[in-house]
Amino acid sequence: MLLVIVDHVEGFRFDFGLSSFWGNPAVPMLGQLGVTLFFVLSGFLITYLLLEEKEKLGEIKFGAFYLRRVLRIWPLYYVVVILGLFVFPHLDFFFFPHQTPLVSQSLGMKTALYAFILPNVAKELYPAVPYLSQAWSIGVEEQFYIIWPVLVHFSRSYLRNFVLLAGGVFVVAQLSWALTTPQRHILPINEVTDFIKNFLFFFRIQCMAIGGIFALVLLRNWTGILSVLTSRLVQAAAWTLTLALIVRGQTIPYATHEMYSVLFGVLVLNLAQTDTSVVSLRHKWLDYLGRISYGLYMLHGIAVVVGIRVASLLVADASPAHHLLTFLVAVVVSILLAALSYHYLETPFLTIKKRFARIQSGS
Repeated sequence: MLLVIVDHVEGFRFDFGLSSFWGNPAVPMLGQLGVTLFFVLSGFLITYLLLEEKEKLGEIKFGAFYLRRVLRIWPLYYVVVILGLFVFPHLDFFFFPHQTPLVSQSLGMKTALYAFILPNVAKELYPAVPYLSQAWSIGVEEQFYIIWPVLVHFSRSYLRNFVLLAGGVFVVAQLSWALTTPQRHILPINEVTDFIKNFLFFFRIQCMAIGGIFALVLLRNWTGILSVLTSRLVQAAAWTLTLALIVRGQTIPYATHEMYSVLFGVLVLNLAQTDTSVVSLRHKWLDYLGRISYGLYMLHGIAVVVGIRVASLLVADASPAHHLLTFLVAVVVSILLAALSYHYLETPFLTIKKRFARIQSGS
């Protein structure tokens, strides 16, 4: 989550005409990798619970699964959508340079796309809506949730289907890029092909499928593979390579997010097995941040703008203190907003959600 906040602090500062590190290629990549990690973790958790439900109870109740996802995702999602489309555009404090005036254009179609949980489609068809730019990943998540339980329930070979889905989406995404590059001219470059190319680039359900493969390895206790993945050497290599690539702003040729997903999968697998992990995240405050992480993700854009406004009132715009204060206020306000959302908006729905839980998840 912190990676995404850093990315958006720098991006928002650039949009507001303030000094930023947005020109450094490592910064925009931080946000993208933060979302990829989120996808891998989501695929890992959801797959583990679905597999356990099928193996322990003999079947997956689709209605209960979808209802749990609705109760977890929709309440805060729709609050943020309403704020972004209908409230913030009319408040001077939240005015976003160059973007707020565009919100009213095609408002009806935007409203319909966001209402039907298609923010990733809206992202490709229309200019970004301030405070909703992060919602595209929620659309990808929800579309993954439609497909995944069916595959898990009816599949006889989980691994084969995981690989087929992950590999299929990756191949289609790479083909779309290859066939629309100006150097090849194999397909015409127009609005349709450009939409397909960009939509598939962000439609990273293969990253969630990769997370699911690691969940399968853990649940089935494939000791041969686990002994390798949980070894200190492999963990140290995964942590070192991941951190080095992030810091240097480098990408892995030809399979960037898929390769990062594998690295993230190794880390998530070991963090889930506390007795093998070389890094421990078992702390009360980290556990709490994990519980409010959805609110942190959905509401941090509001906090970043609050940080910019507060910093501009207290220090000179061009000073390093302005930059630092923006970030600190953004982090603190993000946590406050997420905590308020969790306790007063999300918790009542989460309480209902527990009634439909067939397999209890861990903390």
